[in-house]
Amino acid sequence: MKVIVAGVTGNAGGEIVSHCFADERVAKVIILTRKAVPIDIESHPKAEVVMHQDFSQYPEDMMRRFEGAEICLWAIGGRLNQFNNDKDLCRKVGVEFTLAAANAMLKYLADKVPDGKKFRFVFCSGKYSEWNQKRLLLFLADSRRIKGEVEKGLCDLADANAGKFETWILRPSGFIEPNARFTRRLVGNLYGAITTPQVGKAMVKVACEGWKDRIIENDVLLKM
Repeated sequence: MKVIVAGVTGNAGGEIVSHCFADERVAKVIILTRKAVPIDIESHPKAEVVMHQDFSQYPEDMMRRFEGAEICLWAIGGRLNQFNNDKDLCRKVGVEFTLAAANAMLKYLADKVPDGKKFRFVFCSGKYSEWNQKRLLLFLADSRRIKGEVEKGLCDLADANAGKFETWILRPSGFIEPNARFTRRLVGNLYGAITTPQVGKAMVKVACEGWKDRIIENDVLLKM
C-alpha cells in the first residue's frame, strides 16, 4: 500500500518512516515536508519526498501526487513551549494544519481507495489531551486543550464521513531515548515515558491493521 507521512523531521516522525520502510505491507512512502529530510530517508527506494511550504492549503494539482495513498500518518504539532509559548502559532500548526490536511485527503483521496476500505488518518497526539475547552486544568492547560481540539475535529470529520474516512489517535506520554541512562529511565518510568521507536512501531501497526479503540492511550502503546 501507499502511505503519506508528515512530521518526518520531528521527534517521532523519523521512526514512523523507518517502520514504514521496514514493513512489507507498505510499498511506497510519500513524505510531506517543508524542510529537507536526511539523505538516508530521501534516497530510500520506497520514499518519495513532496516539499510543501503552506500546510494550511492543498492545491488539487499537488494532491494528484498523492493519488493511490490509503493512509496518512500525521506527527506534526507539539506542546506550547515548543512554539516559544506562542499559543496562536501552536494552535495553527496543531489544529489548523492537521484539519486542513485531513479535509484535503477526504476530498481528493478517500473516494479512490480500493473497494471495501476507508482512507485512514492516524494522528500522533499526546497524553492528557482535553476535549472540553472550558475545563480548568492544573498543568499544560493550553497544550492539552489544543491537542483535544484537533482530536475532536478529526473524530467529527470521521463521524460525518463514516463510509470513507476513519481516524485513530495515539496519545503517547513524554519521549525518552532508547539508550537513556539508568537514572533518566527511572524517572521516565514514573510518568510512563515511551521511546520514539515504540511510537513509530505503534503508528505503523495501527495504520496497517486498525485498532479496536479509536483513541489509544500510552499504556496500550507501551505494550504494542
